[in-house]
Amino acid sequence: MSEILLELVTPEGTLVSQKIKELTAMTESGEIGILNNHAELKSKLVSAPLKFKTMNDNIDIIAVLGGVIEVTKNKITVLTDFAQRAEDIDEAEAQREADKARAQIQTLSADTKNSNPQLLMAEINLHKQVLKLEASRLVKNMIR
Repeated sequence: MSEILLELVTPEGTLVSQKIKELTAMTESGEIGILNNHAELKSKLVSAPLKFKTMNDNIDIIAVLGGVIEVTKNKITVLTDFAQRAEDIDEAEAQREADKARAQIQTLSADTKNSNPQLLMAEINLHKQVLKLEASRLVKNMIR
């Protein structure tokens, strides 16, 4: 049976360490698919849902906020600052946080007295929440 070891690591620790059949990820160059015996690769990931097929043929989706991917002999390593399994995302909470971030951005953009770091943090939070919503909705669409 063809298998690849996937390790997905964040600053908090290892989120995934398991054997899989295939993986699909979005890089700066576009979407890539990785199967067993894939050529070695190093690439920068863009923020997007990462999808992989488990050894049971289930599709798992993880929201990944950018990072890097490295493929060596039948091993995939993903390093990212933030990742969350789509099944663990509270869509209502992510929507509330996205709305809150949008309001902060609007307020901070209108008030030039506020420092840029606050605006940047609000923009990053919005980006993260939109990514979480996208991953969560992908899972819901697969179930239908």
